[in-house]
Amino acid sequence: MKIIEESILKQNIRQLNNYKKANKEVSEFYNNLDSFELASLQSVSFEQDNAFFDEISFILNVIASIISHPHLSNVGEDVVMRSELAGHLTVESIQRTMRESSFWKEKDLDMKPEYVHHFKYTDELKIYENIFIGVIIKVLDHEVSEYIDFYNQLIPSIDGDNSDSLLEDDNIEIALKKLSVLRRKLRFVKNTHFFKEVSKVKFSLKNLQPTNILVKDRLYNHCYRFYKKYIKYIDQKLLETDFSTYYYYLILKACKKKEFILDIEKNQKFINLHFINGRFRVNLIKEGNSSILMKIAIDGKKHIVNHRLVISKDREVLDLAGVNQEGALTIELATLWNIKDSLDLNRYVFKNKVFEDVVAEYWINSKFDIRQIKQDMFEKYCPVCKCDNLDEIEEIYTCAECGTKYKFIDNNTAWFLKIRRL
Repeated sequence: MKIIEESILKQNIRQLNNYKKANKEVSEFYNNLDSFELASLQSVSFEQDNAFFDEISFILNVIASIISHPHLSNVGEDVVMRSELAGHLTVESIQRTMRESSFWKEKDLDMKPEYVHHFKYTDELKIYENIFIGVIIKVLDHEVSEYIDFYNQLIPSIDGDNSDSLLEDDNIEIALKKLSVLRRKLRFVKNTHFFKEVSKVKFSLKNLQPTNILVKDRLYNHCYRFYKKYIKYIDQKLLETDFSTYYYYLILKACKKKEFILDIEKNQKFINLHFINGRFRVNLIKEGNSSILMKIAIDGKKHIVNHRLVISKDREVLDLAGVNQEGALTIELATLWNIKDSLDLNRYVFKNKVFEDVVAEYWINSKFDIRQIKQDMFEKYCPVCKCDNLDEIEEIYTCAECGTKYKFIDNNTAWFLKIRRL
């Protein structure tokens, strides 16, 4: 997730907490959702991105100036060395040398030191403030990489329906040119001796101390103020928690839009809600920091279908590492911009990026997909891939070829529990 998106998320969580305080009863919270709106995390305009790129460019120029003349710590240590190499000796070094009889030798009827104590001073780069600058460089490097991936995916391409010409998007072109310059600047600062030294030190931005150098040195202070302005999440676990809370709110909005009614006979908690939707009874559960579980029963029957939506703060979901895969008929992985089936991690549902509320609505709507199909035929053939390799367990038909699952709930009426898109 980009820094600016994180900033909007932080604002949204504050607003959501205030709304929850004003609507303490679950029924109030849910029923008043129509009048409560949060800003989309994707609402950052190109103009804001463009201004942010200029600010990054300015900070990188400041960092380059710091690298040219960084603050140093003058560290001293006592060393023993040959007297002819020592140069100027301090009074303390002379006194210590005088006490070392083994250092002295007679030469020309005179006692002279062959070795001496010498206090050697060295400049140390790895001070608190310089290590902080190194962390900011890493943050900016990650941010620019995120933006480059983002804008590369916005480049228009030819498909089978359009001509051999493309409409150019000037905003994308301008952004990519600026990002190319930023990447060159980052490559320069990352290749410096300064960065190579300070980046070796482990450093956490948690509880960053506003030292005299960070506050009073003009260059260092620019970097410190940039951090205070933009870096909202140091703890990635907190970011995951807030992002899943935000997505849970979007799911509830989608439920409201689909006319889900709170089941007031059930014990209601904000993270464990029961709904009625026509013939369906639904239990929506926020699981930990990263997933939402939806349990569905129909016509008062005990048979329950479980669907799990895993929320990822990362732009891409490449594997199922750490995902709870037990007890769910379907597992889907949602990012800020799209959603994909866990069985096909190489393909997103939407060809182009969509707003997060569209993702939430798609997930809800796809679990209540009822269609009129000829029962006699599709008890034998899959209505998606047409193969005749169907398994039927407890009145649920599963296609062994494409994985589609469906159940006939009336004559010639099927409830699709899972449609595997071809």
